[in-house]
Amino acid sequence: MTVKRTIKLLSSVEDYFIMPKMGAETLKSLTSADLRVLLFSASGGDTNLVSMAEALGLTADEAERALERLENFGIVSVKEEKVKKVKTSHTSQYDNEEIADAMDGDGGFRGIVSFSSDKLEKQLNRNDLNTLYALYDYYGMAPDLICGIVEYCVSVGKRNLSYIFNTALSMQADGIGSYEELEGHLKAKRTADGKSGRFRKLCGIGNRELTTKERTYTDRWFGEMRLSFDLVKHAYEITVNNTGEVALPYMSKILEKWHAKGIKTVEDANSYEAQKPKKASYGGEDPEIEELLMAAAQKGYLKTKQEEQ
Repeated sequence: MTVKRTIKLLSSVEDYFIMPKMGAETLKSLTSADLRVLLFSASGGDTNLVSMAEALGLTADEAERALERLENFGIVSVKEEKVKKVKTSHTSQYDNEEIADAMDGDGGFRGIVSFSSDKLEKQLNRNDLNTLYALYDYYGMAPDLICGIVEYCVSVGKRNLSYIFNTALSMQADGIGSYEELEGHLKAKRTADGKSGRFRKLCGIGNRELTTKERTYTDRWFGEMRLSFDLVKHAYEITVNNTGEVALPYMSKILEKWHAKGIKTVEDANSYEAQKPKKASYGGEDPEIEELLMAAAQKGYLKTKQEEQ
């Protein structure tokens, strides 16, 4: 669903933006993408996510994650407004004769109808048949793929043909074009969901469902990046030790860095961390963040570690 985001800086006086007071650890956890998005927002730029990402040389996912981190730190607020989409329906694309001919002369479509009717436990009506035939004829999906998607939707309690139709199109957009690819996708999803459940217990969330923001992080770590639970747990322990809390933006920065370095195990992570050169000031590993911290320290806004001791 298309979403329009309106970004509002939480502290401003006319043409000036007043940054909220933040500690060094918080500043260090901001990435260069976070800072670029912050400055772009403060300049009154276009708040359309795609346009902003293009202007900053970021992907839409990078820009969205930056906004989430800034919102978590209380720097900006992001208001989401669902944009009503014009519905496209294929229920009237085929007339009764076309559907009847397909049922009579096309074994593939006839098999889809029979399988779907059994799984949905109902006699399919004209709209149902048009919807299935659109997937088969107009979108060119293989019979076994359509049947697999129907079976998956039923397994999660969704028996509406509109839901099945939208799920099929979403999967096709994600590059799933065969039953084998569907099986791989669903297996990966089950694995990611299992890891997310273990992560809830690790954080003491218990039976509470993850929030949208929490789910964004876990989907990224366990779904897109396919990180092991042990590696995520290791990042969690580092985060809690360094910040005293479950700071997901801080934790995400650690995992994103490890992922970029090709680190897949706890042993590799420990080896990488041990080999990193020590910074003279704050220990940050992002050159852009380090420069900002140094400049702030020189102006007296922050204390160096030596001064703090």
